[in-house]
Amino acid sequence: MKSSHSRKEITILFLILMEWVDTLLKKSCDNTLTKGEVLHSLFHMIEVNENTLNQIQFDKREFGPELEELRKTEINDIDFHIKYYRGLVNFINNISKDQILK
Repeated sequence: MKSSHSRKEITILFLILMEWVDTLLKKSCDNTLTKGEVLHSLFHMIEVNENTLNQIQFDKREFGPELEELRKTEINDIDFHIKYYRGLVNFINNISKDQILK
């Protein structure tokens, strides 16, 4: 029962991520995304990942050694993605308007 709850949360997260990717792809087919739209999307992904990370970290249920190892791996992966998205935000924020127009 415990593992099905975790699968449900992972499925929900996956659906949210797929919806986000789908929205970006549709938008990029219509026209080029603006700097603001890209930053908005990145901030959204940071928020989703931070919420997921908080849920995992503050879940104090005992899952056993095998699932605990998976939990730690998931925490490290999500933390990496948050840092990656923040790095992209910093990189994009440092791009001047002149560089975008070139």
